[in-house]
Amino acid sequence: MYGIMLIVVLVLTGGVIAFIGDRLGSKVGKKKLSLFGMRPKHTSILVTIVTGILITTVTFGVLAIASENVRTALFGMEKLRKEMQATQEDLDEATVSLETMKQDLTFTKDEYDKSKKELEKSQSELEKAQSSAEELKRQQEQLQARNYQLLADNEQLIGNNSQLAQENSDLLADNDILTANNQSLKTDNASLEKLNSDLQEGIENIRERPIVYRVGELLASGIIKKTDSPGQIQHDLNQIVALANSKIVDRLGEEEAKNGVWIYPAEYEEAVKTLMHADRDMVVRLIVAANLVKGDAVLTDLELHPNRMVYQKDELVYQKVYDISVDGINTEYLIGDFLRNVNKTATSNGILPNPLTGAVGVISGNQIYSIDKALQNSSGNILVSAYAVQNTDILGPLRLNIVLHQDDDKNE
Repeated sequence: MYGIMLIVVLVLTGGVIAFIGDRLGSKVGKKKLSLFGMRPKHTSILVTIVTGILITTVTFGVLAIASENVRTALFGMEKLRKEMQATQEDLDEATVSLETMKQDLTFTKDEYDKSKKELEKSQSELEKAQSSAEELKRQQEQLQARNYQLLADNEQLIGNNSQLAQENSDLLADNDILTANNQSLKTDNASLEKLNSDLQEGIENIRERPIVYRVGELLASGIIKKTDSPGQIQHDLNQIVALANSKIVDRLGEEEAKNGVWIYPAEYEEAVKTLMHADRDMVVRLIVAANLVKGDAVLTDLELHPNRMVYQKDELVYQKVYDISVDGINTEYLIGDFLRNVNKTATSNGILPNPLTGAVGVISGNQIYSIDKALQNSSGNILVSAYAVQNTDILGPLRLNIVLHQDDDKNE
């Protein structure tokens, strides 16, 4: 409707101007008027020309006033063309960038699929190797048990042989037979030992790469102070991981230890969150999660434990009274029993044991030798007491000072 009304206005305006021009030209012609000193005929022609110019001017003026598009077409066409060209160039650049991003995305996806397949293949080969190793280990244990049984039978035959020789010299013939059997058993034992050795070599050859870390082995441990700074927590965790990597390098060498420690990312992030919300210092331990062969990354589990002081310096850990007057008492067994009870007590009180050995304490060989010698030179009831050498938290280790006292009350 707006366009129709504009056309109608232009037609009416042009008609009015033409009518006025025609009337004006006729009057000029009839009255023989002259403008600017021209002849009447030329004046009439000038009026007609001016009228045509006015029609065109008014037409464009009305269009320009009424429509922004007309103004743009008349005065801004060049600017509009440059803007359209710039827009087209931006569109072309965006299209090229989009294609490049699509190619990068496709390449990244292919690399991810390839890595995933290689990881699945490695895990499958590791599981097969572990299964084969367990089966060979079971067979080796059976052979060793048979070997021990044969050794026991051999010892028994030797004892019977000596007894028969002392009781009756007439049984020398039988003794020779037993000696021959004994020699045969020794030959069988040697054969079994060789078979055991061959089996062990077969295990190594099948597996190609020996196990260098056993599941449950402690790699490294440390204490992380209470803080709400994620950066500090990650720094302290990385220090413990670096310590573990250093120990791996010491055991395997630079070339074999290049893969280092591997921690499941989700487990690592969960550990950081736990440490951030902890209300006390925390003990962190890196534990081997699976048997490791050379060349593979060391899969580890993160253990977190709230830290606390378990024993103060010179605090009594455990004590027990032993009767040394019993004939034939084995002091080595006595010391072993005492240390086992100390280990059990310290563990129940909160000190973290070695995951592989279960031990929590440290005692020198010289001290054990001194205790054994003192027990051998003692008699009656002896009170054996173990004290903490220094302040000890749950991380340990528990260093012991063992003291012996004469005790006549038989109170433990």
